[in-house]
Amino acid sequence: MKILKLLIQSSKLLFLVAVVASALTGICSSFLIKMVVESINQTDFDAETFKVQFFLLWLGYGVLAVVSSFVVSKLSQGIIHKLRVSLSTKILQASFQEIEFNQGKIFPILTEDIKSIYHGIDRMPSVTTGLATVLGVLGYIAYEHPTLSLAVLVLFASVFVLTKLSLKFIRRYQEKSRVLWNDIFKMFEGLTYGIKELTINKKFKNFYLSEVIEKTSKKQNQYLVKESVVVAIASKSSDMVLLFGMASLVVYIYASGFVEPSVFGEFLTLVLFIIAPLSTVAGWFSNLKRIEVALEQISSTGIDLEEATQLVEPVDLLEPESYDSIIELKNARHEYYNPDEDEHFELGPINTTIKKGELIFLLGGNGSGKTTLAKMIIGLYPPKEGALYYKDQKVDDSNREDYRNKFSATFVDSYLFDNVTLIDDESVIKRSEQLLKTLEMTKKVKIENGKFSTTRLSEGQKKRLGLINAILKDTEIYLFDEWAANQDPHFKKIFYEIILQDLKKAGKTIIVISHDEQYFDKGDRVIKLMEGQLV
Repeated sequence: MKILKLLIQSSKLLFLVAVVASALTGICSSFLIKMVVESINQTDFDAETFKVQFFLLWLGYGVLAVVSSFVVSKLSQGIIHKLRVSLSTKILQASFQEIEFNQGKIFPILTEDIKSIYHGIDRMPSVTTGLATVLGVLGYIAYEHPTLSLAVLVLFASVFVLTKLSLKFIRRYQEKSRVLWNDIFKMFEGLTYGIKELTINKKFKNFYLSEVIEKTSKKQNQYLVKESVVVAIASKSSDMVLLFGMASLVVYIYASGFVEPSVFGEFLTLVLFIIAPLSTVAGWFSNLKRIEVALEQISSTGIDLEEATQLVEPVDLLEPESYDSIIELKNARHEYYNPDEDEHFELGPINTTIKKGELIFLLGGNGSGKTTLAKMIIGLYPPKEGALYYKDQKVDDSNREDYRNKFSATFVDSYLFDNVTLIDDESVIKRSEQLLKTLEMTKKVKIENGKFSTTRLSEGQKKRLGLINAILKDTEIYLFDEWAANQDPHFKKIFYEIILQDLKKAGKTIIVISHDEQYFDKGDRVIKLMEGQLV
């Protein structure tokens, strides 16, 4: 099972201690039950011996139970921490296109699925203790009453079959419920980030609440109720099988007389002692299925938690003194298919070169492939065919990370981080103050301790901070994806006539995706795309 592998990988020592402590707790519990049952029928009962033995087992049970709970708590909290870090690491190391395609699944995974895994692990001490108790008492029954133990095994086998049959339905409802969680998280995102639109439109607000959120939530709730009902039916059916089995044995014993009633009374007491721990163990299987569903959701994004990340040994690109072009695309093609929208797009083949220090405008209509080409140029999308070159060196898996580090970029949907890149240098601090002044942000924002003092700004102001952050990275190549699209004419003029010209004077290579043709004379040339092809 994947969850056991994750537990062992988290800490082999803690896992071993938890299992041993839980098993010993169960053994102590078994011996306590054995002592109590045997003492009832003893004619030469030794009270002093009983007190000492009972006290030692009782104390051992308590200490071991606390130890196992503490260790499993430490293990479960540790594995949740490691899961978060591991998931974050694997997300950052995974294919950008894979993560981009599964973006809507990431947040539910980092919250809901990790919580499901935690709750499953957290119950392990009681499950392990219960299992050890059941096995211990069953062993004692088999030793003392071999004939009756066969009847118990038949009853327990029946309980196992019922549990096994119910798991299929439990798993089905858990899967359907979990898939809807992705939709619910997306709705909550709309509720949070679309609050302005919802607030000013009463009709749409009511529609979004009743037809979108309420309907989806109700549908998910129905699956959760069905799951709970199946769990309850399986649990109570198991209890009914055990009770019916006990009643049948009573009738048979009195009818056949093959066992003394007093012996059966002792046997019945032992069986009653293990019904509760047996229910605990059986109930955990539904949690186990929930964990499996959570792990499958993680795997559906292309992330495998069991395998160590296979990283190609990174290689830095050379910096030759002479080269033909800083970037070159040779017969580069990229394509993707979006099954949700039944959309297939092809870009290329693209053949073009970009010289060092050039300011290039990339022009094209909606859906022409501008952003896809931009992502291929900066190394986010490796070409499906053809090749990408940096200073006459082919970019591949070994040097792609170093190649990406040559760029600083802003996209239409760029996220604005609070942190400002490398703001500890005096010259960078001076440059940041200059940029804040140029973009007229000094009254709104300050840079303190390497962070923007606030990011609670208008979209246009956020774009300006994103531009400042990108410029401060001081990379060799810059890419701006329609940065000026939502800026007023004043800031468009500052961007094209001051910011870009300052970067060009500094020897930077600049690629700007833009529709502002009135400023194209500020650049060196224009590349035009139409339906994935250079025009």
